[in-house]
Amino acid sequence: MQLPTTDSNELSLIYLHIPKCGGSFIQKTFAPYSEACPTIQWDDARGHLTYLEYLRVFENHGEDIHHNQIMTVVRNPWAWHVSWFNYVRRDRWGKRSGLKVEHKLFRRMSFDDYLNWLDDDNAPQSPQGYLKKQQSDWVCDEEGQIRVDHVLHQECLLQELQTLIAQLKIDVSPTANRVNVSTKDDYRSYYSQRGIDLVASRHRRDCELFGYKFSDQPQAS
Repeated sequence: MQLPTTDSNELSLIYLHIPKCGGSFIQKTFAPYSEACPTIQWDDARGHLTYLEYLRVFENHGEDIHHNQIMTVVRNPWAWHVSWFNYVRRDRWGKRSGLKVEHKLFRRMSFDDYLNWLDDDNAPQSPQGYLKKQQSDWVCDEEGQIRVDHVLHQECLLQELQTLIAQLKIDVSPTANRVNVSTKDDYRSYYSQRGIDLVASRHRRDCELFGYKFSDQPQAS
């Protein structure tokens, strides 16, 4: 999306949307500029694509994705799974999420049952496979290196977004109101030690790259 800056120039910014990481807030902040973004305009660029998927899409359109600044938002993995679980099980027939298989399963599950499903790589799931991924799968290349320019943290999103806007001299103002929060509970109350360890193991790279621990706030980059 082409964004006006305070020095009368324009900045081309791509938002790489990891699901359940504050995307509605980001999209609201940059509207209406987001409607002109290739990730919205191009049919093959829509959805929660990874960096590698975007790279191929931009190449197919004869464009270099790195002619743009790329930003994303990440989230504490333990909170991420609580949000997914509550969102999908309430998403009637999986219409909003597109995760029909997961909705059918989760609506009858406890959170412990969900963790058992998560730990079973042969369990039924929708083709997107979102919940079995690490968040870093969205932002890394084949060598596991982060290829986005700006990584914000959902836990302190407003403050970090304001800092980024000032740094890039973007002429927009983020709203102070967060929207579309799936879970208001403390995510820590959902977990036994087994669940804590399971998510830590499955999201080892996320924790290493983004500074997350079970009960800690992230180390802002």
